[in-house]
Amino acid sequence: MGLAALTAWLSVPLGLFPADALDTGPAVEFIYHPGPYSLIVAVLAGTAGMLSVISRRSAALIGVFISVTTVPAAGFVAVALVLGEFQKAAGSAFQLLLNLVGIVVSAVAVLLFYRVVSKRLPEATALQLRGQLRRIHS
Repeated sequence: MGLAALTAWLSVPLGLFPADALDTGPAVEFIYHPGPYSLIVAVLAGTAGMLSVISRRSAALIGVFISVTTVPAAGFVAVALVLGEFQKAAGSAFQLLLNLVGIVVSAVAVLLFYRVVSKRLPEATALQLRGQLRRIHS
């Protein structure tokens, strides 16, 4: 966020970045106007992340899923603050918070569900389930 803010702060006076850039990009409106899809993407990222941890197949792709839900909002907060677009910065900060909460809540839910299911299964079946999860993420 700091690097994004510094870059915007330096780029505006140099004419590399227009001061009204946040008003001319309708494709970025989703970053500061959170909607139901914001939460859906965050929940899916958290679920994928926890399934990766459970199956002991922590892959770089999981980091990409989580980054997709957090980096745009975090960067937009910084740039919007530098440009004085406080309402858009607040919306983007809310988007970031919504994404983080969605990721954490879904990850915890997956972990709790996994623990409940694996404790109720016979040991051989629980081991088989873990093996299937590993194959899915391979």
